[in-house]
Amino acid sequence: MLNKSKLFALVLVGSILMPTIALADEASSGCKKTNPLIAWTLCLPFKAVGSVLSTATGLLVGTTAGLIRGASKGDKAVADALGDEKGVTENIVGWTLGAPVGALVHGVVGGLLWSGKGFVAGWEKPCKCQTIHSALEGIPDAIEWTSDGASKAFSS
Repeated sequence: MLNKSKLFALVLVGSILMPTIALADEASSGCKKTNPLIAWTLCLPFKAVGSVLSTATGLLVGTTAGLIRGASKGDKAVADALGDEKGVTENIVGWTLGAPVGALVHGVVGGLLWSGKGFVAGWEKPCKCQTIHSALEGIPDAIEWTSDGASKAFSS
């Protein structure tokens, strides 16, 4: 009969060996093809972290660029609408009225656009065949290192 520790050991060994077996059927091209479901499952953590980080970066970069660009465009649009784009009075009114509105609009739009681009890039880029291959090669090394460390720690 299987008790909990034997069942856990069996599940652990199966979870380590199944992806390796799934990747072993391809020729030695250095990068092995996998079943799309297995590749998607293995890549999900990489995709999630990549999309979150690149979305946050896109939001920061897009909002900052939008604020700067929007303030400049809002100032110029108002100054040009008042008559002279290079006039002192028109630029003061432009900075007072046009810059905040332009910065707000361009900041929101830029943040949303760059966040979307960041999400797409983070979802598609981080999981390549080399990423899966290196991750799967690291699992047996980590288990061997852990078992060696544990045997040395408990033997003395």
